[in-house]
This record gives sequence, structure tokens and C-alpha cells, in this order.
Amino acid sequence: MKATRNLIYLTLGVLLWVHSPAVSQIMTNFKLFQEEPDSNGLVGNGVTDLVWQDGVLYAATGFGLSVTRDLGSSWQNFTPTEYGGKGGISALAVAADGTIWIATAYDTTVEEGQSLAVGGGLRYLPPGSSEWVFIPQPRDARDDTLNGKRPTTTAVQNVTFDIAFLDNQIWIASFGGGIRRSLDGGQTWEVVTTDGKPFSALDYLNHRGFAVMAENGNIWVGTADGISKSIDGGQTWTRFRVENGEPEPGGISGNWCIALAYNPWDGSVWAATLPTGGNEYFAISKTPDGGQTWEICLKEELSDGAFPRNIAFYDSVTYVATEKGVFKSVDGGKSWYQFPAIVDSQTGEQLLTNYFYSVATSPLQGVQHRLWVGSSDGLAMTADNGFTWTIFRSFVSTTERTDPAVYAYPNPFSPARGNYIRFQYDISAPTTVEIEIFNFALEKVVTLTKTEAGPVSPGSDRSLAWDGRDSNGRLVDNGVYFFRAHIQDKVTWGKIVVIN
Repeated sequence: MKATRNLIYLTLGVLLWVHSPAVSQIMTNFKLFQEEPDSNGLVGNGVTDLVWQDGVLYAATGFGLSVTRDLGSSWQNFTPTEYGGKGGISALAVAADGTIWIATAYDTTVEEGQSLAVGGGLRYLPPGSSEWVFIPQPRDARDDTLNGKRPTTTAVQNVTFDIAFLDNQIWIASFGGGIRRSLDGGQTWEVVTTDGKPFSALDYLNHRGFAVMAENGNIWVGTADGISKSIDGGQTWTRFRVENGEPEPGGISGNWCIALAYNPWDGSVWAATLPTGGNEYFAISKTPDGGQTWEICLKEELSDGAFPRNIAFYDSVTYVATEKGVFKSVDGGKSWYQFPAIVDSQTGEQLLTNYFYSVATSPLQGVQHRLWVGSSDGLAMTADNGFTWTIFRSFVSTTERTDPAVYAYPNPFSPARGNYIRFQYDISAPTTVEIEIFNFALEKVVTLTKTEAGPVSPGSDRSLAWDGRDSNGRLVDNGVYFFRAHIQDKVTWGKIVVIN
């Protein structure tokens, strides 16, 4: 419900039809290939949305949905095989009765060297059921041109980024499909515009939806041209936007809103607001009074152009996931603490990224709570304010699948976005691991080494990470590369792909 329509792990960006430089940043490709995870782990390492509800954590990834009812000790995974069709998850919400709703998306090639995102439709899983119900991606009929409307007739570029529930209404925010609602459980959909103009995602930035949220009978919408609020179920709207590219005191920071969140502790509404031009800027825009006035948070921290992605609360505490880490505020956003590098306190495993897409909280006892953070490199949880962490990742144990003895994931990977590729292996004794990277002409690019010291339990999995830089510290070019791994008395060859 407070889903940030992220890149769905190196994903879903914006597309065609875009006027502003900022709004053109979202898209590369929908997901990167990786090994199938072990049956008890996460389904994917790019954790783009998190929902905690009634003792259950739901984690959306570009490879499917993972659900845990025991704080991560075990996971139930839903891949495209289970929910049908193809594509990873672009939106996630859980209704009050426990019905799980997802939207999916995937890439399609439109011409050589160019791919576009395609909305794969919506699906929902009622409580107690094992059968997902499929809803085709909402779109218009070709002759639906009444009152000047320019219909969206295709699922290409028509990706749903958010889902919300208001009474018996289901609301979605889609890029090419706009803001839509259904009064009959998703069987039919109507387009809702908040500015009185006939619908045309091609012509109007305000008709390109990224976020939707319901609270206390109100519905909020975030688009590429501001934030809108309705107190009467979508009949009339109040809009909040930057005029002529000049943010004003008491207003929002930028017109591109990609996330909305409500804090019931004090009734405040928070939005991730990004620039679309002029002097707009990256920040969190917060209103304590339903939109009458706005306060700006994280402006200085995000002044280098890092995206704020998602917002979560626990009473008076606020967390924000951004492209430069996770931030925490205990004073309503006046001051912020940035969590340092996240390292698993038991295994020493580290999240090798600054890109965080999602946050959620769950109760512990009293004012204490757990914090869950989703990144491009896995999921992490802390129950003590970040002093210790547990990391959950997706990988195939080489003790369970011994051929090949070493594999790399995610593959392809994008080092230009700060991502790493991991070489997963197994060792039975202390040793020095050496992995050589070669280009397509078999010229050596770099040699990676790591000393695996004891104590080492037999069959324990280890990994070595590469940031995509050569021996001179330069990011390598796009293309196919080979690796040769020397581990104990074994040599393993493999292939990796770099896509920036």
C-alpha cells in the first residue's frame, strides 16, 4: 500500500513519453537473471517492497514474492510459476482480510537494443486459497475517445506501481494506464483524473501514476505532476504541486511523487517527492494537517540527487529507504541518523550496496520494534536499533548443488549502479580463494583474492564479491566476461555479463 514503485531491482524506469530529465531516470531492464534460490530462502535479492501485517512479512522482488510467518526462519515463495504468467512484482498490497494483491511486469524487446516494460496484470490470493486469481492489465478500448480522451490501449509502458484499498474500492497507479479504480473486485476499471482533463498519459504528466494511498476515508495519489487528495472517494480533488519549477515555503519539494505513507501515530502524511525541472529538488515532503501545509525533510541528505524510495513508521519513529542508505528520525523529520554499513552479526555477510528500496517495522515489545530494510542486495532485520543485524539473501547452496562448484549471481549485473556480483562457493578447510576475471578476448581484467580462515564448519557456504572494476579501478565496459576460480584443489570456469 505504501509501495514505492522502485526500479524493481534495476528495473522499471520511465520510459517513453517523458518530458523531464528526472522522470526519464527510472528504466533500464526489469530483472537480472539469477540462480533459483534454495527452497527456504528469499526468492530474489532485489527487495523492492515490504509489508508487515498481522504477524506476517511480505517481501516483493523482481523474481516473485516471499512470505515469512516466523521472522525469516522459513519462507514461502511465490514465483511466476505459482502466480501464473511471467514477470516480477511491481506492486504489492495486503487487504484487511489478508488477501494478497500483486501487480507484475516484465520486459519486451521492441527493436534491437531496446526493451520496454510491460504490465503483466494483477493477481490476488484470498486467505486460505492456493489459487491466484488473474486480472489482465487494465487498459482502454481503442474507440474510447469520448470527451477528448486519448486511451491507453496497450500493456506496453502500462505498468502498475501501487495498489490501495478504500472501503470496497481497489485503486491502482500505473504509468501508462493512469490512476484507476474498481468497484467490483477488479472485474472492471475506470480511469480517474485529478485535474479535470480528459485522460491522456501521453499528454499529461499528472496522468502518469506512481503512488496511491488510502487513510481514514481519504485517497491520495502521487503522479509525475504532483500529489492529489480526495475526501469523497475520488469525486473531487485537491492538488498539491510546484508551480513553474519554483518550490515555495509550505509546499512540496518536487512534482514527481513516487511514494506515499501515512503515520497513524500523529496523522501525518509523508511523500517521496523528486524534481521534474526548474529548482525542484529531491526530498521527503511531509504534511501534518492533511495538506494545508508541508514541511521538507532530508533535503540536505539527498542533495546529491539520491532517490528517496520508501517510508515506514513505528509510533514517533520514521525510517526512509534511499539510494544512499537508510535514514532514521525520532523528532518528526527535523534531524536524521544514517545507518552505517549493514553486516550480519553472526556470519559477517554484508549488504554490498547503498541502494535501499523498502522499509517496514514490526512490533517487539513496548516501544521496541524490529526494522526490516530491503535493498538491491538482500533483506536485513535489526531488533536493537542497528547494533546487530540478520541478513536474508537468495542463493543456491553449493553444498546442495555441487555442479558447478562456483557460480556468480546476480548475472547479468550493473556495476555502474553500485551493484556487486557474488561468486558463491563451498570450502571444507581454511584456504585462500582466487578468482580471475577475463574479458571476451581472455585478457585478464582483475584478480580477486580472499583468505578464508577458520574455524570453518564442513560444508559452510562462502562468497567473494566483485564491484565491476578492473585492476586500475576503472569500471569495466558492457559485455561478456569469464571467471576462473581457484578454490582448494579445484578450478572452475564460468561466464558473467555486465550491463550498465
